[in-house]
Parts: sequence; C-alpha cells; structure tokens
Amino acid sequence: MFNENIIKQVFAGILVAILLVFTYLIIKPIFFAMIFGFILSYIFSPINKRLLLRIRNPTVTALITCLFVLTVLVAVIWTFMPILTKQLIEGYTLLQTFDLVGILKKIFPFLFLSEKSIEDFATAYNTLISGFVYSAIGNISSIVLNFPSVMLKILVVLISFFYGLRDGDKIISILKDTLPFDRSTTTRFIIKSKLVTDSIIYGRIVIGVVVGILTGIGFYLFGIKGALVLTLLAMLASILPIIGPWAIWVPVVITLFVIGQQTTAILLTIYCLIFVALFENIAYPLVISRKSQLPTSLTLIGLIGGMLVFGLFGIVLGPLIIAYLSILFEIYHESHIKKLKDETKS
Repeated sequence: MFNENIIKQVFAGILVAILLVFTYLIIKPIFFAMIFGFILSYIFSPINKRLLLRIRNPTVTALITCLFVLTVLVAVIWTFMPILTKQLIEGYTLLQTFDLVGILKKIFPFLFLSEKSIEDFATAYNTLISGFVYSAIGNISSIVLNFPSVMLKILVVLISFFYGLRDGDKIISILKDTLPFDRSTTTRFIIKSKLVTDSIIYGRIVIGVVVGILTGIGFYLFGIKGALVLTLLAMLASILPIIGPWAIWVPVVITLFVIGQQTTAILLTIYCLIFVALFENIAYPLVISRKSQLPTSLTLIGLIGGMLVFGLFGIVLGPLIIAYLSILFEIYHESHIKKLKDETKS
C-alpha cells in the first residue's frame, strides 16, 4: 500500500520536525542574547575589518575587537554605575518633595480649579513615581537573584559577538546559497537589507546614542542635577523616531525657567540647538543615504509592535523585521512589473 520511499520521507520529515522543536527549545532562553551579540558584531564590524587589513587573521582581529569592546563596557559600567545609583536615589527623593502641582498650577491654572482635581493629580503623580521605583527595584533584584543565568547569557552574547565578527561574511554567503530566490533576486535582497540595516543600526541606534551623549554633556556642563539619568533618557528618546532628545532637554529648560535659573536655561537651550540639533540634522544624512531610509510610519509600527512582543530588544528587532518584509514586497512588485512589461513586449 505504501512504498518504501514514501515511508522514508515521512520518517525523515518527523525527524526534522523533532529536531526543529528541540532546537527551538534550546535557543529560546538565549535567543535575545544571541541577537544582541550579532548586533554588536554588526556595529563594530568596520573596526574589525580595518584591523583585518593589518593583521590578516580573522580569529585574532575578532578577539582583539571583542576584548576592546568588553574593556570599554566594563570601564563605563564600573565608573558610572555608582553615580547612576546615587542619582536615581537622589532623583526619587527630589521627585517626592518636588512641588509639581504648584508649578503646573502656575502654568495651567485652568486644570486645577477645584481641590479634588489637585488631590487626584497628586495621587496619580505619587502612584506613578512609586510604581516606577518598585519596578526598577524589582528588575535589579531579579538580576541579582538570577545572577548565574545572567552570566551565562553574557557569555552567549560574547560568543555570538566573536563569531559574528569572525564569520560574518561566511554567514552572508550561506544565506545567498540557501534563500529560496534566484541569484539576482537574492543579491538585490541582501544589498537592500544591508542598506536598511545600516539605516536602523547606525542611523537610529548609534547616532541616537551619540546625540544622547551630546545632550548629557550639556546637562553636565551647566550643572543639571541627575545629569547621568537624564543622559540615559536622552539616548532612549534619540533612538525613538519622531521623539528625539528635545523631549528631555525642553522640560529641563522649562523647569529651570520656573525655578528662576533663566541664565542657565537660556545657555542650555543655545547649546542644545547648536550642538545637539545641528549634529543630529547633519549626521543622519551623512551616514545614511535616502534610498535606505525606512518610512517613519513603518518604523513606528515596527518599533511599537516590536517592544510589545520582544520588550527592549523590539526597538531594533521590530523595525528590522518590518523592513525586511517590505523589501521582499518591493522586490516582488518590481519583478511582477518587469514580467508584465516583458509579456507586453512579446
């Protein structure tokens, strides 16, 4: 009834399915650590390629790049973590004693016409601050309690980082051979994907971090309290599309005006307009060509959906997934139009 070849194919299919399920279960706990390592390898691959021109040993250059990045990260964390912890504690104390209601009553008096509205706002404000602090403490406690697991994930990041640097070209070559397209379509897909990946990784992430650091330098120069915390917030705001660093420094400037530090507020505004905004507007077009830019609407959809599904990693993964899908549709559309034109000519 069943011939031998069919039975072999069924068993082979079952075996492949079982292996895929077990592979999924193995990779699932470390998936984001692997992705983070590959993203780091993509960001620092230009440095690795320059080293490769001199040393000409991919293993050695990948190891040097990994050690360099690891040393810088450890130095930054070691230097700034105590300052960040102190500023978070000071910030929480300040927020508890900060008369936000009084300031808002001066700016928007029509919103606080009754005692009930004042009480409701104060309650909501205190609940928000407490919730944020408890959430932060919970995350820190989770890291401490799961320290062995965290260390293993860091190890996975480093391994992925190293092999991504060393074997990145080989991975791309394997992709070219395994993608289910003809050679020309595969080449176009990889070229377009690289352009869009550069746009998101360098144009959105790297430039966003640099813009956030520039904003933080302004906070530090003008003696703004909690400058390190504000710098981290400025980095996040700079990475997010549409929002930008102004979402952090503008409220700081307004607060300075309200508390009577007009000179500092004016100087900080001038600094941010000249160094932060100007750098942002010049750097992005220089780093990223217009052809590689993903439409803002798609970026937002990918980012919001990615964060809801993947958490913080969704900032990168969401836009990338949407971008690759849009590239596939674009290539299909171009091929379809070309096919119609060829049929018309014939």
